[in-house]
Amino acid sequence: MKRFLSIAMALCIGLTMSLDANAKRFGGGKSVGAAPTHQTSQMAPSSAAGGAAATAGAAGAAGAAAKAGGASRWLGPLAGIAAGGLLASMFMGGGFQGMQIFDILIMAVIAFLIFRFIAARRRKQQEHLAPAGAPMQREVFENQPAGGSIFGGSAAPAAARPVINAPAWFNEQSFIEAARNHFQSLQQHWDANEMDKIAEFVTPQMLEFLKRERADLGESFQSTYIDNLQVQLDGVDDRADKTIATLTFSGVSKTSRFDQGEVFSESWNMERPQGENQPWLVAGIRQNG
Repeated sequence: MKRFLSIAMALCIGLTMSLDANAKRFGGGKSVGAAPTHQTSQMAPSSAAGGAAATAGAAGAAGAAAKAGGASRWLGPLAGIAAGGLLASMFMGGGFQGMQIFDILIMAVIAFLIFRFIAARRRKQQEHLAPAGAPMQREVFENQPAGGSIFGGSAAPAAARPVINAPAWFNEQSFIEAARNHFQSLQQHWDANEMDKIAEFVTPQMLEFLKRERADLGESFQSTYIDNLQVQLDGVDDRADKTIATLTFSGVSKTSRFDQGEVFSESWNMERPQGENQPWLVAGIRQNG
């Protein structure tokens, strides 16, 4: 029984703790591609209570990440080494001598249950994400709001808004909501190493960088959780050949629900060629911190 418990412990540590050791969010947390043309302004909270909670949560996570970020980065590799050492000591010390077929079956069942748990966690994560569909298409953002306002009739004061040179079909509220889903879907594809689907959301130049960055992480699935995600539109510029928009995403990136997380703020350069039914594509990412 003692031998069996030791083996089970080694399997649990090796399988669960090594999953997120090298996990990084979409883009690897780097600045790349065409830099956004608009400056990042102060993020306005959606509500007084929600804004205060998000600010407090981000501040707390920032402090915790500063203290524990280094330790959490090494947690996975150290746990894997510990599990390997435990198994090695059992091999060298004769811990596997006298094993019966029933012991092997029990170990297989434990490993199966662990993988089932991981798969269930993945499905639960996907339930909170937007369906991974087509990239942000023209019709998603070109719903003309009642009353003729291109900003969806929001009651926010004009002084709090960035200067936006938007085409007549642009709907700010729909654009921001679709951008939130865009961000989550890309993270989902990034974790699953689905570069063919990511290709639908980014420019060819960005795709080449992302392929290299993802290859450095290996082909295996990784888990990334984004908490307190906030989306802000920093500006829109309607040009002769394309429409350019800058979006800022901020929140806390975690490799597991038990991780302290890392506070991030990054701005995306979104481009849409002129013409009907053209998609919005990510052309660049700028880290703001």
